[in-house]
Amino acid sequence: MLESEKVGGPVVAVAPTADFAVGTILKDTYRIVRPLAEGGCGDVYLAAHTRLPGAFAVKVLRAGLTRDREALARFRQEAEITSTLRHPHIVQVFDFDVTDGGVHYLVMELLEGVSLADVVRSGAPFDPRRAINIVEQIAQGLHAAHERGVVHRDLKPENVMLLSAGGAEDFVKVLDFGISQASWRARLTENDRVSGTPQYMAPEQAQGLREQIDHRTDQFSLAAIAYTLFTGHEPFSGDNPIAVLYQVVHHEPPAPVEANPALAGAIGDVIMRGLSKQSADRFADVLEFAAALRAAVEATTGTQPSAGPEVALPGEVATSTGGIDAEPIAAPPGRETKRLIRRIRRKNAVPRRIVALTLAAGLAVFAWFHPKTRGPTRAAWEQASGQAHKVIDRFRQ
Repeated sequence: MLESEKVGGPVVAVAPTADFAVGTILKDTYRIVRPLAEGGCGDVYLAAHTRLPGAFAVKVLRAGLTRDREALARFRQEAEITSTLRHPHIVQVFDFDVTDGGVHYLVMELLEGVSLADVVRSGAPFDPRRAINIVEQIAQGLHAAHERGVVHRDLKPENVMLLSAGGAEDFVKVLDFGISQASWRARLTENDRVSGTPQYMAPEQAQGLREQIDHRTDQFSLAAIAYTLFTGHEPFSGDNPIAVLYQVVHHEPPAPVEANPALAGAIGDVIMRGLSKQSADRFADVLEFAAALRAAVEATTGTQPSAGPEVALPGEVATSTGGIDAEPIAAPPGRETKRLIRRIRRKNAVPRRIVALTLAAGLAVFAWFHPKTRGPTRAAWEQASGQAHKVIDRFRQ
């Protein structure tokens, strides 16, 4: 399956617009071959270069984005930065332009693989060695972007592609840098409703606290992906986006060991720290999170995970038409990371389940004997509902 067929949404038939009709040549360079799919950010087309061999994906920005000057300016800036990263685990952006009709588009490498969202949909936990290899590659791509001041803001399984590269499976590409937050805002504006994947949003983003969004916001999303890979279940769930966002902000997810008994060691502790409500309580960066998780997998399984697909160092990667020059990824972490795991275990010595059950029992006894709180009241439900809607209202701003 082509990468661009999964970017931002389901695979559907796309009716070509006038600016992107089959055979149209964009800026004397990219010839539209056929439509591929409709994504969350707009339509995607297969294109060929008029002078060079190779195929490309052309993504057309949806109308809601082009009308938002702030979002368009941010996307242009971040697209320019992303195009210079040339990291093996970030989808390569080659061009950004606008048609004579005023339609903005970008040109990306065309990849062949499967979305991580399709793989996790089975609900089965990943083998820990496979899971950590995927998490590490995502972390490497994110870290390269973070060093340039780019925060993804919408990291989720739908924006992670698994490819076959050099005979190795599960070669990771992270998609949609710079456009994700803008596309969410456009959907809110056009539909006046919440859509997307709130299960992977950090609390500060779910509350619309823009000044608090930084590289640790992406770490929360990566930890949520790790939770899903290791347990087979998303950390937060609900009947509707409002309920999910309320959980993200106010509730702790079930301990990973409850969903997968094999996670009784430090793996669950590392993931839960990455899912801390306060960003200051998370790891310093995504690489530290991935290193701690790798060390936890080693300690729990008693074996060293395979190094995963070999990748090229940043700046040494050819385009999608020329292949990939391979360099091994970094070696497993050493003593410092293992010490970090031991500190996490000591810090979380008291099982969370016992604490939660004790608190729940105390509250139940209090509610039963106190005349003013006996049983659920309409006021309590209204208060909870009001708090949930405050989360959405703040995010819409």
